[in-house]
Amino acid sequence: MDHLSLLWLHPPEHWSGSRFGRWFRGWFRGWFRGMGRLCMVLAVLFPASSSSAANPSASLEQAVKASFLFKFAPFVEWPTSAFTVADRNFVICVAGQDPFGGVLDDVVRAQKMAGRPITVRRPAPGTGALANPAACHILFAGQSAEADYAPFASLSGQPVLTVSDKSGGPSGAMIQFVMQGGRVRFQIDDAAARASGLRISSKLLGLAFSVDRK
Repeated sequence: MDHLSLLWLHPPEHWSGSRFGRWFRGWFRGWFRGMGRLCMVLAVLFPASSSSAANPSASLEQAVKASFLFKFAPFVEWPTSAFTVADRNFVICVAGQDPFGGVLDDVVRAQKMAGRPITVRRPAPGTGALANPAACHILFAGQSAEADYAPFASLSGQPVLTVSDKSGGPSGAMIQFVMQGGRVRFQIDDAAARASGLRISSKLLGLAFSVDRK
């Protein structure tokens, strides 16, 4: 048992009723709750599997990218035509190889964007292509071994925020993830976004590693 736990269970007699004693007990409760939340977060980011145990940094990288996909949304304005009455969801799609697994689903669970429930869509099992990529609001395209893999080709002029990894992912995305100094950064093609009817907030542009405004 550590020293903090011993002090909590068996505090010195002169602490009883003192201001410091009350402060310590309150601080310890907060510390204990915080450690519990941290353990829950780590359990999500690093589930017990041989792959994550072998490379936890890769698991953390993908968890950060999954969080970014969700966090991008409030800083982007879609035209009203991007939302239909028939589908009330805000749709994040993943094409090609899915690097996120269940982490992306955990990130968006019970979350909403502009009052719309967020849902994640992927290609049907056995297929590498999405049935209707134009119905996505955000499309992340992972790697693919298919020779004719071009996930963004049919989306020219469509109000879909396209995202990929600059290293290994398909070209042509509006936002590309870049690893710099061990940190996940991103660059933005604002001109491409505007050509598709999307308006990216200056706050998000200011956080980007680089911005193409031409």
